[in-house]
Amino acid sequence: MKNFTISRSCALTWLFVKEQLKEPVALFWIILSPVVTYYLLAYSRGDVFSSGMSYLESTSWFHAYISSSVAFFGFSFYIVGRRESGFIRSFVYTSEAKLIFMLAQFFAYSLISLIYCAVFYVLTCFSFGGFDAAALLSIFPRFYICYVLFCVPGILLSLLPVSFQNANTILSVTSFGMLVWGVISVRDLHPVLDIINRFNPLYVANKIMVGGVERHPVLMLGVFFSFVGVFLLSLRFMRINPVWSRY
Repeated sequence: MKNFTISRSCALTWLFVKEQLKEPVALFWIILSPVVTYYLLAYSRGDVFSSGMSYLESTSWFHAYISSSVAFFGFSFYIVGRRESGFIRSFVYTSEAKLIFMLAQFFAYSLISLIYCAVFYVLTCFSFGGFDAAALLSIFPRFYICYVLFCVPGILLSLLPVSFQNANTILSVTSFGMLVWGVISVRDLHPVLDIINRFNPLYVANKIMVGGVERHPVLMLGVFFSFVGVFLLSLRFMRINPVWSRY
């Protein structure tokens, strides 16, 4: 039974990956727009590449933003979308089917998140000496932990009775709010902002990208157990019927 569940999850994972990669608009906004923004900021500052900052110090906020976008507008948003389209009610109504679906959804966007991370690195690494496979491999675990971090609120959102449009609004406002508070914290070190950013996932993700996994062991354990907890919660309380349905 376990082998059957894993094999079905892998097959469904591949279908979800192909579905996502066929959407050029999503590809543009999640990958290319941060790249363009990065180079525009670099051009406006003039000496950003010669300021002595490392690659991760210069791009940590961008990596954090991309990981949040994949988790919010990929992983979480498509759970809500598949529910509202009737897919979950039609095909995901048993405990095993829920597990297969959630594993496939998570595996698919885990792979997509790493693909987006690699593409962003390839398009921005030239300003720091060119492509370095070892550097990319060191970025992957940091980026993936950030992705898992954002999956936690993403799963919680998918459990709420919200429509597709409302989910999009909530995720957009949340993403914008995290970004605003993160940017403000860069310019202003006021103690109040420091307290607020302790609860800002984007700020936490930035710390993970800069400091690495090994420097935040307690935080890593918190992310891991939080994700496992909400994942199991989703298997128990996943909404089957669309919000618009009377059932």
